[in-house]
Amino acid sequence: MENYLRRKNSIIVILIVIALMAILPLLGLNLYMITFIFILMMNIALTVGWNILGGYAGYVSFGHVAFVGTGGYTTAILLDQLGWSPFLTTPLAGIISALIALIIGYPTLRLRGPYFSVATLIISLAIGAFVLNFPRINTAAGIYLTPPGKTALSSSIILFYMMVIVLIITIIIAFMIEHSKFGLGLTAIREDEEVAATQGVNTTKVKLTAFIISGGLAGMVGGIFAWYQGVLYVNSMFNISLSVMIVLMAIIGGTRSFVGATIGATLVTIINEVLTLTIGSNLSQIIFGILLVLTMLYLPDGIIGLLNLRIGTSKRLANSSGGD
Repeated sequence: MENYLRRKNSIIVILIVIALMAILPLLGLNLYMITFIFILMMNIALTVGWNILGGYAGYVSFGHVAFVGTGGYTTAILLDQLGWSPFLTTPLAGIISALIALIIGYPTLRLRGPYFSVATLIISLAIGAFVLNFPRINTAAGIYLTPPGKTALSSSIILFYMMVIVLIITIIIAFMIEHSKFGLGLTAIREDEEVAATQGVNTTKVKLTAFIISGGLAGMVGGIFAWYQGVLYVNSMFNISLSVMIVLMAIIGGTRSFVGATIGATLVTIINEVLTLTIGSNLSQIIFGILLVLTMLYLPDGIIGLLNLRIGTSKRLANSSGGD
């Protein structure tokens, strides 16, 4: 009960912070700051969504970018070929990505550990190659998308608020899963899948459902991100480094809670921006690789695990002092 109240307070704090960020564009922020906050919200949404399967169930996927790219190209093709509004294609991007998750999840979720991780990585590369050679559409030359606003700033603000909505939806879904029977099933799978099955958990159904939800949320994010970029290339929408970065953000923050995923995504995004501006993107990737190894060695439960440990230790000391 105490953990539930703590996490309930956490989601309230997070939603308040998101609401405050939503006000910032109205205060006259420049395009750079709006873009940075947009990327920050995107990374949080992707990490929290990934964590539904990767964290709660312990199935680490390195192919999450496949859903981002699928969602992006769903929006791009419908907008470019049929003239549909991305306000309509963004939900559809989530649905198509969820269907892709269903198709690839059924066979791959029979694998475990590194075999599952490698399989998702290979499939994401295969989907990217398929999109690159998509019939009747020259995706290699790039797809140019009409901006939603009259200026770059107004377009960025419109897409900014679309991302705010998707981020709020993602966090609420993650919170509901954490405190549901479905979430308990995912946790049981992470701890011991065989034991979970003997206790009545339909492990295949639970894992596949989590994969579908995770993929659908990533698809909606990808649909908005595609429109934000203005022009789509396969290498940018199916960039494997994004999948690796999502895993990194989740592990650093802590995979057992959406709060940890949020913290990890926030810290890594800020640090990555600072390092990219000061030493360049190549060196920053090396530093993040080292940071990932150190986190796995010394903080296996991430930052949120360390915070919970400190809070628990403080309470035990306080109780023992009170008893004396």
